[in-house]
Formats: sequence, C-alpha cells, structure tokens
Amino acid sequence: MTDKVPFGGVYGWLGDLTSQKAEHQSYYVAEPAMHRAMTAIRAHAGVSKDAIVTLRRALSKQEVTRLGLKPGQVKAAT
Repeated sequence: MTDKVPFGGVYGWLGDLTSQKAEHQSYYVAEPAMHRAMTAIRAHAGVSKDAIVTLRRALSKQEVTRLGLKPGQVKAAT
C-alpha cells in the first residue's frame, strides 16, 4: 500500500484484485476510505470477500475527475 497522499487529499484508489475467478485485474475506485474502496472493488468484480485487494496508489481529485468517476464508482483499469 502507498504512503504517499496526493496534495489536496485522497479521493479514490487504484487497486489490484487477485482471486480464483479473476487472476489479476486492476481497478480505479472513487472512494476515499480504504476499506470501502476494497469492498467496492470486490463487489464490482463479483468475487467473495476472501479475494485479495491490494491498493497500489491513492488518487487525487483531479485524477478521479479525469477518469470520469462519480463517488463510489469502480472502473477497470486498462
């Protein structure tokens, strides 16, 4: 997990999901709370709560806006 917080605060996360269903996928999520971001990624991918989510990087307000994410929205990273 990252220790670097963007100037202006955290507005979302880039996270990796590893599970039996989905080998390894990355997601953007517009949720500032880490535990809620991990839950949102699991729910979006349709995997169990046992799936491993690793938050790689915090996202700034500008990054979330540029990605077109609304609060709570999850989007697959391409």
